[in-house]
Amino acid sequence: MAIDLPVRVELTNGRCVMDEFTSFILNYASRRLNVNGEYCARVNSSVPVSSGLKSNSAVAAGIVYALAMLSGVGLSEVDAARIAAEATRAHGSSITGAFDDASASLLRGIVLTDNRLMKVVRHLKPPGDVTVVVTGFKERKRPINVNELRRLASIYIDLFHWALNGEIWHAATVNGIMVARALGYDGQLKAIGEALSNGALAAGVSGNGPSVFAVFKDGEEGPYVEYVDRQWGYLILARPVA
Repeated sequence: MAIDLPVRVELTNGRCVMDEFTSFILNYASRRLNVNGEYCARVNSSVPVSSGLKSNSAVAAGIVYALAMLSGVGLSEVDAARIAAEATRAHGSSITGAFDDASASLLRGIVLTDNRLMKVVRHLKPPGDVTVVVTGFKERKRPINVNELRRLASIYIDLFHWALNGEIWHAATVNGIMVARALGYDGQLKAIGEALSNGALAAGVSGNGPSVFAVFKDGEEGPYVEYVDRQWGYLILARPVA
């Protein structure tokens, strides 16, 4: 689900100094789109890096889409997300390419995808009456245990079908708890439990952590916000974007 942490990409003609990730994605997109010339990408992101909030996917998708627009290449948002997923996988910053995250950053709303086939299965409008509380993004990121996550593959398939059948909050919660347990995020598990005991619709580790999200009906997040402020000392309040 996309939330209102904007990532802005400004693309202009000519050279400039870019960080390694931005340069790689821009060069990859130029080759894939068969675009010649020199371009400069400047990124302004409000998404904490290395936090599990998918900043790389959002930046990559923004660069690909901006390049297509500037160069006059006809490209849909879904196709831009596909190229962004290819690029982040080629870069090595994503194991799967995270097509779901790239898609959500461009399409907004709630996006259910088949990442293997890079296909959008369902695109849903998010509820407009919820608040998302995010914390944990300043904590140390745990190494990803790919084998441990792969052992959970059959459960992830079941969760995907739950989401398709309308149990999105339930699926997101179970997924987020499973990732927290698999990667050893003990503090995050406590925060998830606190959120759920305070009435959260969903709570879990975002991506592969360390961030924790909790979704509340508007106005019901207060007690959990107080807990986060006491225990963690920092948080982000966000809303879904459609």
